[in-house]
Order: sequence, then C-alpha cells, then structure tokens
Amino acid sequence: MIKIYTSLFVLFIIVVSAKAQETIDTVKIDGVSGSQDAERFYNLGVESFGSKKYKDAMEFFNKALVIKPDFDKALSNRGAIKFENNDYTGAMLDFDKALTLVPNNENALFGKAQCFISIRKVEESLPILESCIKINNMRPGYYYYLGVAKYFGKDYDGAMQAYNKAIELKPDYAYAYHDRAAVKIHNSDEKAAIEDYAQAITFNSDLAFAHNNLGSAKRKSGDKRGAIEAYSQAIRIKPDYYIAFNNRGSVKFDMSDYEGAILDFKEALKIKNDYTYALINLAAAHFKLGNFNECVDAASQAIKIDKTIANAYLNRGNAKEMLRDNYGSCDDWHKAAELGSSLAKIYITECKTQK
Repeated sequence: MIKIYTSLFVLFIIVVSAKAQETIDTVKIDGVSGSQDAERFYNLGVESFGSKKYKDAMEFFNKALVIKPDFDKALSNRGAIKFENNDYTGAMLDFDKALTLVPNNENALFGKAQCFISIRKVEESLPILESCIKINNMRPGYYYYLGVAKYFGKDYDGAMQAYNKAIELKPDYAYAYHDRAAVKIHNSDEKAAIEDYAQAITFNSDLAFAHNNLGSAKRKSGDKRGAIEAYSQAIRIKPDYYIAFNNRGSVKFDMSDYEGAILDFKEALKIKNDYTYALINLAAAHFKLGNFNECVDAASQAIKIDKTIANAYLNRGNAKEMLRDNYGSCDDWHKAAELGSSLAKIYITECKTQK
C-alpha cells in the first residue's frame, strides 16, 4: 500500500500585550518642603520611561530610591522597567516592596499580576487582577490581562467576558481584539475570529502576528488566497518572520503548489535552521513531488533536533517505503506509533507480513 499521508504544521500565535505597564504620573515639587531631589529624579525617570529611554529611567529611579528608599511610586516604576526588560524576578521584588508600603498601590498590583502571567503562573494572577478591578474598574488593561490569564487557564467563557469589557472601555484596543479572536478560534467560530483579527489590524496595522493569525483563520475557513495575502503582509512587516513563511508554505501545499511551498519552508529554515515544523513540512512537500531522498533528509534533520515528533517518523517511513526500504519504513512507523500516531498504528500491520 502506498502511503500518501503528509503532516503539516500551521501555527496560531497567542500574544500577551506588548508590555501594558504604565508609568505613574509625575509628582508635584513645591519648593518649600525642603530637599526634593528624590522627587526631581523620579520625575526625570517618568519622563524617560514615557520616551522609552529605559536605561536612563532606571538610573533616575535608582537615584530617587537612594535618597528616599520608601518611595513607593519609584519602586513601582522601576519594577515596570524591569518587567519591560523581562526581569520578572527583579520586577516582582520591587512591586512587593511597594505593596508593603502602600497595600493598594494598583500599579504595583497590576505589575505583579503581569509578572505572574508572563511566567505562566496564571492562577496567582487572578485574585490580584480582581483586586485591581475593585480599586479601579475603568482601566481596560486590567480586563485585558484578566482575559489573558483566563485564556491560559482554559476558562474561555471568562476570557471572552474580560476581553469584551476591555474593548467596551477602549474600542480601539488592538490586542484585545486580537486575543479575543483566539477564543473564537477555540470555539470554531472562524468567521467571527477573522472579523476580530481585521479589527486588530485596523487599529494597529503593524502587528505582524495579527496578520499571521488572520491568515491562519482564513486558511481554516477555506479562503486560501486570502490566507496567502495575510501571511505575505506579515512577512512584509517582519521579513524574518519564519512562522509566517512556514504557514504560507502550508497554504501553497494545500493548493498543490509544492514547489512554492518548498521555497517558503526553505526561507523559514534560512531564518531558523532548527525549526522542526518547517523541516517536517518540507519533507511532506518533497514527498508530494516524488523527491523521496530529500523527504528522508528533511525528516531526519527534524528527528535529529527533536526525537519526539511522531509525524517526522511517519513521513520518513512513507518515503522509505517508496524507496523500497521496507525494514527502514517499518522501523519508523513503529517509532511513530509509539509516539501516538494513529496512522502509523495502521501502517505497521503490514510490517508483520513483510518481515
């Protein structure tokens, strides 16, 4: 029996908002309260933070805290900078210290919740976000992050409600539209997801990942040409977007443009040479063109990187069968079956008669 099955990987990207921390307003300097150097440094830090001059902001907040160690606003903003720099441990220390000084410091609470979400401790973030909302129920970022936490916690109804509230408060909240679309994809409502991705792009056309996900939603809905257009736009915005190259190649594969698919998979691999999804997809495209040796080579590279991907063994086994390497194909199918491939479990029934 000739196996024509090939396995393709297409990815949706779920993105937590790009650092939704906010600086606290500057403090008033009255000129009559004695030395206010700490406040002056703090205000310079806020100004630098607002201009995304994070290194300068960090220096100003540090200077403020040397003079005034119990300056909770400076601690909160320094923690926000550490969060921006992915130093979640350092950020958490600053947020916690600020909260010992002012327990209802909502910026410190929000920052702490964001840190928990970023390290995927979503359960810990939920009560903190609820506290933030009790303090200030008009801040859309709180609801957005509540949606993110609930989504990662698989509470999809709760995520939808939170994203809806974020959008109600901020109708141009591109990230909230984008992530709400992910819930709709989970609910198999591709049409509604496409509408949300389109809204996200309307409000922020530079979100390459939104174009990528719009492409994946369109592919899933059967609009292959629309998917290619969306993936291509993602690549125009971010030329090193290897995921979008892989996904566009997958649509070309769907359209039987195997040579075009191979070009895209190879582009993805030029950018990230250990990208196993593109290697497996490349193997599948080579198989379709009858390039069985190239299929074996690509699948073997994927297996060398990750020995746990069932479909790499499955596709390599298919190519080996076509090369009349019956024992090699059976070995690969057995391995694929061990890793959970239901097709491989069917294929290995033939191996008993072949050996």
